[in-house]
Amino acid sequence: MPTPHNDAAIFPLLADSANYVACQWDLTHDAERRKYWLGVFRNHFPTMMAEAKREAEQRGANQDAALAEAQHRFDTYLDTLTQHPNAFGRLDVIAFCWKREEVLRELGIPDPYRVLKQRENDQAIKMLPALLAELDALQGQARITRLIEGVFAGNIFDMGALETLGMFEKGSVDFNQIRSKLKPRPWRYDALDDWHQYIDHCMPHHAALLFVDNAGPDVALGMIPFARDLAERGTNVVLAANSEPSLNDVTHTELADLLDQIAGLDPAIKAQLADGRLRVVESGNWAPLIDLTKVSPQLVQVCEEQKFGLVVLEGMGRSVESNYEVELNADTLWLAMLKDTGVAESLDAEVFDLVMRYQMRSLW
Repeated sequence: MPTPHNDAAIFPLLADSANYVACQWDLTHDAERRKYWLGVFRNHFPTMMAEAKREAEQRGANQDAALAEAQHRFDTYLDTLTQHPNAFGRLDVIAFCWKREEVLRELGIPDPYRVLKQRENDQAIKMLPALLAELDALQGQARITRLIEGVFAGNIFDMGALETLGMFEKGSVDFNQIRSKLKPRPWRYDALDDWHQYIDHCMPHHAALLFVDNAGPDVALGMIPFARDLAERGTNVVLAANSEPSLNDVTHTELADLLDQIAGLDPAIKAQLADGRLRVVESGNWAPLIDLTKVSPQLVQVCEEQKFGLVVLEGMGRSVESNYEVELNADTLWLAMLKDTGVAESLDAEVFDLVMRYQMRSLW
C-alpha cells in the first residue's frame, strides 16, 4: 500500500515548525478526553462500514469480508489503546484518523462515501446558480456576511460527526433552511466585524490559500462562492483539498471536476479558472484533520510561487481539532461549525455554535 506521507513536506508558512503541534489535545495523558474520543471512533466506525457496503454494492462488488476484517482490525486497535494508551506513542485525534484510513486502504476500501459525495455534489450544483445570483445582488457588508453564513451552513455536511451524520443518511439537507437557522450573532467566536474592516479598508491580499473541507454543499455552496468573491476582488485564490479520500472530504481531483462543471454555469468562475486567479492544489492530506508538517510538495511549490498573504482553515477538523493555535506567516482565518459535543466543550461552547477567528499578521 502506498504511504501518502512518503514525500511529505513542511508547510512553508508555519511560523515555528520546530515547535508546531497539529493537535493540542494529548489524549495519552488525559483519561477523560481519551475515553470520549475512543467512544466517538468506536461508535462511528460501523456507520462507515455500512456506507462502504452501499458504495461497493453500487459498483457491483461484494466487500463483506474486507469490511468485517476492517471492523475487527480497528476494534483491536481501539481495544489496545483502552488498555495501553501509550502503546503507539503520542495519542491524539489525528492519530485515530490516520489509523482508520490505514486500515481501510490496506483492505481495499479507499472511499466509503464516494456515492454520498456524488449525490451531494449533484444537489449542490443545482442550487448554485440561484445562490450566486443572490450573492451578486448584494453589496458591501451584506454580501460579505452572506458569504460567511454560506460557509457555516455548508459545513453542516459532515459524516464524521455523530450529531450530523443522521441528517444525511436519508437524503440531502436543505442548505437554505440551515442557513436561515444559524445561531445569531455574536457567534461563539465572532471576527466578522474585523473581516469587514479588512475588506472595506485594506488592499486585497495578493494571494489566498483556502484549506477546504467537505464535498457537496460545504465546498460548492460555501467555499467556492467565498473563493469566487476573493478572486473578483483581485486576489489569486488556491483551493487546497485532500490528496486522498477521507470521510466525505472533497479530494483535489473531485474539486477540479466540480469546478469544471461550475464553470459551465458561471461566467465569473470560468474566467477565474481560465486566467489562473482560481486553481486547485492537493494538500497532501488524507484525514479530516491536517498536520501542516505533512503537506504535498505541490503545495509547497505553490506557496513559493504565490506568496500567500491569507490562509483560511475551514471546517472543524482543520481549524479546531487541529491547528486551532497555529501561528502562520500570513493573515489567518478560522471558520467552522461545531458539530461534536467534545469539540464544542473544549471551547466552552455548544453544538452548532459558530467559530470565526481572524488573525492579522501585522497585529502579532
